Amino acid sequence: MHIPDTDHVVRHVNRKKLRTDECGNVLGILPQALELKPNEEYLSVNWLEYFDGDQKTRLRKTKSAMSADRTLGPTSVLSIGNVANIKSLCSSHGTNVRIAYVPEPPNNPAHSAIYHLHSEELELLDMLASSVFTEFEQIRNIS
Repeated sequence: MHIPDTDHVVRHVNRKKLRTDECGNVLGILPQALELKPNEEYLSVNWLEYFDGDQKTRLRKTKSAMSADRTLGPTSVLSIGNVANIKSLCSSHGTNVRIAYVPEPPNNPAHSAIYHLHSEELELLDMLASSVFTEFEQIRNIS
């Protein structure tokens, strides 16, 4: 199932892949946060609008779903990107991504995937990190 263009996906980013200032304040994410791990077929994300409620409630539920099978450090972030903006930017770089709902019940029912995004496309990953996945919330601030 495709995720609507008006919706958003969320990527968990650990502190090593964050752009920070000299005081340690988070400014954004690094392009490495969007690289596939070896042997992965897609970039793992969560569908934010899968959950009901306002943005704060959805982020809290997303954090809970993601933390069911992994540890989310307090200095890591959930970075948010709009589906239409992801597709548009990728298309302008000759990459037609597919963003699909791929649940992992029972722990992560909002799990989703970005297909056809390749780690060797460094310029594209940099642009996604700097112009699409620009909204974020630190894990320690999500309650």
